[in-house]
Amino acid sequence: MLGSLTVSQMDDFLQRHSFGRIGYQIDGRIYIIPVTYLFDGTSIIAHSREGEKIRALRNQQEVCFQVDEIIDQRNWQSVLVWGLYEEITDPQQRYYALDMLIRKIYKLDVHQAAEKPIELDVQPDQLLAEGAMNIVYRIRVLEKSGRFHRYEQKPS
Repeated sequence: MLGSLTVSQMDDFLQRHSFGRIGYQIDGRIYIIPVTYLFDGTSIIAHSREGEKIRALRNQQEVCFQVDEIIDQRNWQSVLVWGLYEEITDPQQRYYALDMLIRKIYKLDVHQAAEKPIELDVQPDQLLAEGAMNIVYRIRVLEKSGRFHRYEQKPS
């Protein structure tokens, strides 16, 4: 059965996953790049080193973001998001966004994190230092669409 996901199902799906693909354009050429992300209910939060992707996103803020879960050809779900790229420049907001993203990646809740701190190769203040090359950004969701296919074997 092919169907559409409700807004609630799309939000749950985006919150459940942490890997997606961002689509953007450079000089008329489309790029689709995998990223680790967090969905906060209104925005996709991610980070990246300064580079070609960030320069392209600064130049053209309209982006597409896609997340899927594929079991096989007959059983899958996919959510497509359209939104606007926006860098998080406020130091406190950057720290909070990156902290929540790290907790999501390592699947720690606040209670677990208090018991066992996350060990990083670099400290958060190094990641978020003024002028640091690590860019924390959000994609403000303007529109989203979700589809699924579920195989239902008919009784014989």
